[in-house]
Amino acid sequence: MTVIVLALDALDAGLVEHFDLDAFRLASSGDLGTFAHTQELPYTPEVWATVATGLHPEEHGITGGGTSEWDNPVLEGLSRISGRLDESTRGTLGKVVRSQTGERERIGRTDAASIFDAEGAVVHNWPGVADGQPLQRAWDLMNAVAEGLSRSEFERELFGQCAQQFAWAREMLRHPVSIAGVHVHALDAAGHAYADDEDALRHAYARVGEFVEETVDALEDGDDLLLLSDHGMRTDFYPPDAGKNPATHSWRAYASATTDTRPESVFDVRDWVDAHVSDTRVERENDEGGEAIDVPEDHLRELGYLE
Repeated sequence: MTVIVLALDALDAGLVEHFDLDAFRLASSGDLGTFAHTQELPYTPEVWATVATGLHPEEHGITGGGTSEWDNPVLEGLSRISGRLDESTRGTLGKVVRSQTGERERIGRTDAASIFDAEGAVVHNWPGVADGQPLQRAWDLMNAVAEGLSRSEFERELFGQCAQQFAWAREMLRHPVSIAGVHVHALDAAGHAYADDEDALRHAYARVGEFVEETVDALEDGDDLLLLSDHGMRTDFYPPDAGKNPATHSWRAYASATTDTRPESVFDVRDWVDAHVSDTRVERENDEGGEAIDVPEDHLRELGYLE
């Protein structure tokens, strides 16, 4: 049994209904309680670290200026000073610093225990927990759009990355894995780019929905799928957003699961996942995770792969 946890950034509960997309409506689906801490609206790294740990940002440490880290101590200090600025302003400042210094920030990682510390659990690209480079690439892609990147190039890169992340999740179903979590930033990037273009954003939702359907089809008996978002995205064509700034985060986070229940809040996800894998038994032949591999070390050293 494997529980796949898909972190679909900015999957908006209202837009799922507005676009009438069954792909996101699994056996149990609806609103997910979320929060804002250092900003007025939910902020991606803070919320996803909470989802994984079940802890408030003050406890897991991925908060405000602690969200991004720099190798340069001066830049790290400036980052902490700017920690309460909105995401757009922080992104602009970060871009200036990168262009002037050649330095770039890393997504901070919590030291707190998470669902991905469980036996047999694996994770790929989860803000605040593991490998922030794919998220950084998505942010860079949004900056490129602001600089004039064409729609065809944007979608090629966006959905290409999305396809890789969903493919990773499906591959984990073929292995003795208890929990597999992956963060996908496609809908957030599309929401920022297409907040004033209903047809384009509908297409993005439909394309991601196709990836979800492929994942559902790959599930076997005993496997479950959990879809989560950290927030939604305001648009200028969705009636409840009238008079609000489009392309800013909404409070319409979403959860959907192939089970009869789903988490009610981002703070509940860890306990929900733990409960659904409590009966999982990951068989291993030894502590290293299976039969040992006889590696020809001398040959690899000759090739320069080993020191």
